[in-house]
Amino acid sequence: MSSWKKSSKVGQVQHRERSQLASRQHLGLLEKKKDYKERAIDYQTKGNVIRELKKKALDKNPEEYYFNMVNTKLKGGVHSLKKKYKEYSDDQLKLMQTQDLKYIKYKHQMERKKIDKLQSSSHLIDTEFRPSTSHIFFVDSQKQVEKFDPVKQMRTHPSLINRRSNRLTIEQLKSMKLNCDDEQINKFQKQRKKKYTELQKRIDREKKLQQVELAMEDKLLLKNPKQNDKKDDDFWSDDENEKANEKKKTKVVPRKK
Repeated sequence: MSSWKKSSKVGQVQHRERSQLASRQHLGLLEKKKDYKERAIDYQTKGNVIRELKKKALDKNPEEYYFNMVNTKLKGGVHSLKKKYKEYSDDQLKLMQTQDLKYIKYKHQMERKKIDKLQSSSHLIDTEFRPSTSHIFFVDSQKQVEKFDPVKQMRTHPSLINRRSNRLTIEQLKSMKLNCDDEQINKFQKQRKKKYTELQKRIDREKKLQQVELAMEDKLLLKNPKQNDKKDDDFWSDDENEKANEKKKTKVVPRKK
């Protein structure tokens, strides 16, 4: 059907817009349809802008405050800033981002060291951070398994059998003279609880810093893709680079006679 439509338009007359008459040349160019369309679109866009500004003026709160009311002043009926914002170049912005990344890495390392120090001092005694390990004893027969008593084997008190550290023997307990009140025991427990809460907070902070560090590194790599290519080149040694370059060179092979 489309071919029939095209064939029907073969002998069609083109209706062109007339030009300005010679007797009306003094009035200027005669407006064509394309000129009217441009003028109409311009008129409509300006009308929409004026309508939106009127709506904002009607809806505006007279008691509203914003900082540009203080930072701007009128010059010839136009709002202008008293102090212009400082503009940074691309190189300056990249340098600032790298400095921020170095600072985040520094804080990450500090948190890691503090976590290691707390873990080494606390030994993770009776906490949820304690690794799930077990003490294995080896015996010769099934009878020894049935008769096995860990308290006798460890030579300690039954209340201390589940402890991971400071598991004193009965002889050591008899030789020691302990004068611990309930208040002192509660004090030790509070200190231990405080230390483990601090450890948990530092672990969470270290995870967040690690996420921020990875995000900033990805952002820098996206902005500077050339640096990633340089890192890949630096991975290879000088000898390997020379060998790779030699392989790339064209080889001249003599023709057989």
